[in-house]
Amino acid sequence: MSGGTASCRLRAAAGALAVVSLALGCSSKDDPPPTTTTTSTTTTTTTTTTTTVPDPVAVAPLTGAPVDEATNQFLQRPALAIKIDNVAGAMPQSGLNSADIVFEIKVEGPSRLMAVFHTQDAANVGPTRSARYSDPPILALLGRPLFGWSGANDGVTKDMYTSDWIVNVNWDKVKNSDYWRSSDHKAPHNLFTSTEKLFAYAEAGQGPPLPVFQYLAAGEQLATGIPVPGVTLRVGDTTSAWRWDPEAAQWLRWQAKSAHVTSDGGQVNATNIVVMEIDYKGGKKTPTAEVVGSGRVQVFADGKIIEGTWNRPNQITGMTLTTLDGQPLKLYPGRTWVELTEGHTTSVLDEAAAGALK
Repeated sequence: MSGGTASCRLRAAAGALAVVSLALGCSSKDDPPPTTTTTSTTTTTTTTTTTTVPDPVAVAPLTGAPVDEATNQFLQRPALAIKIDNVAGAMPQSGLNSADIVFEIKVEGPSRLMAVFHTQDAANVGPTRSARYSDPPILALLGRPLFGWSGANDGVTKDMYTSDWIVNVNWDKVKNSDYWRSSDHKAPHNLFTSTEKLFAYAEAGQGPPLPVFQYLAAGEQLATGIPVPGVTLRVGDTTSAWRWDPEAAQWLRWQAKSAHVTSDGGQVNATNIVVMEIDYKGGKKTPTAEVVGSGRVQVFADGKIIEGTWNRPNQITGMTLTTLDGQPLKLYPGRTWVELTEGHTTSVLDEAAAGALK
């Protein structure tokens, strides 16, 4: 083997990547045929799967409904609660089907309503009536709301004015033109207002309302319930009934054995009915709803009844609803009526009884 060939091998050892070209360039006639080495390179491709998480859907805090162009403009304003009369002389009432939530509360005998507005306006709301001791703890559920009312005794008035979470827009605190007397009703059931006029008193930094309930997201299912065509209940001396309308996917309301119809001719309706069993302290003269604590709850939604428990440890915390097995009891997005009943005043209606409601 020639010295040139030896030199070529040393160089080949030093440069393995060039072994083929070096051996060919340094061979002699006496050398055996060169051995050719082929190097195979395998390329590994890694595939990365990216999961796109959809942006959270903005929902209205008091209805759980997705925000659209009509409601987006209202999201940052506070809630507005207005006390509404609920006796025969107050009929027909105005504005109830524009409220996000309606509370029915026992007063001295009959019931009175607190309609809570946020995502809709109403040009006429009323008849507006006086505040009660029950109101501040309920209003605390809403964060720092506006509160429209027409009067109260000295003790209740003091409560209203010293509750720093309430921005009072009662008739003697605002302009005379913000409330008016209607010729369609007799006094004292003839005082009306509008949401636009009262929302004008919202304070800087007051902020939107806190959610009162949890709502089902798209694709979530209601907790297992028992189908019911209707229900009757009593708040104070006021008896009402609700019948499920599957075509409208709404509960329709009756009161005093008649369809409960508003001034625009529409029947009062709700997506959810939350029947809370509570205590009332203060006796017959000043019944005061105890909405701090816990108790039985019945939720009527999607034509079903779901039994559970309501819980609110103190006035500064929100309300939680749970099923009997401890799972969150969520509502369908939409309007909710909250019936603050005393125990054993609710009865489920069968098909015949519900169908007899006219």
